[in-house]
Amino acid sequence: MKQLIPFLLLLSLVLASCSGGKYSTKADEKDLATLIKRLNKKGGDDKIIADLNEVYSSAYQKSTLRLENNRYDPVPQKWDKIIVEMEGLQRMYETISQSAYALRMVKPVNFYPQLVATKDSAASDYYAYGTQQMQQKQRENYREAYYAFQKSAAYVLNYKDAKQLMKEAFERSIVYVLINEIQYDDYSMNTGWNQYNNNSRMMHNNIIRDLGGQNSNNIPARFYNEYDLRRENRSPELVVDLVWRNLRFDQQRDRTSTYNRSKQIETGRDTAGKPIYQTVNATIYVTERELNANADMNIIVTDAVNRTQIKWDRLPADYRFTIEFADYSGDRRALDNNDWNLINRSRSQPMPSREDAMAEMMRRIYNDMVNRIRNTVGW
Repeated sequence: MKQLIPFLLLLSLVLASCSGGKYSTKADEKDLATLIKRLNKKGGDDKIIADLNEVYSSAYQKSTLRLENNRYDPVPQKWDKIIVEMEGLQRMYETISQSAYALRMVKPVNFYPQLVATKDSAASDYYAYGTQQMQQKQRENYREAYYAFQKSAAYVLNYKDAKQLMKEAFERSIVYVLINEIQYDDYSMNTGWNQYNNNSRMMHNNIIRDLGGQNSNNIPARFYNEYDLRRENRSPELVVDLVWRNLRFDQQRDRTSTYNRSKQIETGRDTAGKPIYQTVNATIYVTERELNANADMNIIVTDAVNRTQIKWDRLPADYRFTIEFADYSGDRRALDNNDWNLINRSRSQPMPSREDAMAEMMRRIYNDMVNRIRNTVGW
């Protein structure tokens, strides 16, 4: 039976760790805070003190068991779990300390000294891990080093030269990215569509600008068009091709429908002065003119050094435009304002051009497209 107890304790620890979430003492902290508020209102209360002891003792036992288990995790990642656990224990101590009486009766453990020492150990291990990654001299290793130094500096303010090494890891990760002009799988659109080609070139410039261009600071990448790369005598490390495929522009089509209006109107009065009504009728003939377009934006990212494809994403886009107008027959007196709005609407209103449709489809997928490029070439 004695041999079974450690196993059951370990099992309870594993279950608690799996279900506890990032802040494994959070529920207990809430209960302690509620009890302290009640105690501060009532003053000394044996029942509340007993409840405080029970909640704190249980939480402390579970948390210290988790701490012990986490010490066997790989470094440096184990420190993240350990520090979160210790911070929870320290918050419980601070909550109980809000009442001098509760502090004296419950005797919670002050984890602050251990927490400071543990953060120092974490900073040291993350710093060593980052230094090791820097020596590998690969972009993915520089990324690991960057985040390791970031952790080190977060756990201990101004730890050694961690911030400087973060900057160095970032700069060594920078890649030069060529964003090619937008292309179409329809040859005539690449060569003969001058107006939209002008719009396409403007959009190409906007994409480079919104990615950060040659001065991007958010991700370790610099974005160029072909001309600027040549001017700086650089070769791209990554190439992004943006290709509209499966373009379809339907011919405009008309759909017709009808509905009837009926209204009683006063046409005069009888000899007794009472109004005389007449029922008037009209039929409204509605035309709905519709244009549909759709296409797929293909985002193709290629490693220009190894000549391997890194990513191929497809973003579907569609555009639908409709106008309505109407004619009528019958008695105009049966019509209301909504009917007249349709009837008076111009039949010669121009439908969107191909340029208009393409511009609208690009607008709809633009942010998603830019974010996908950024996420692919970044970390």
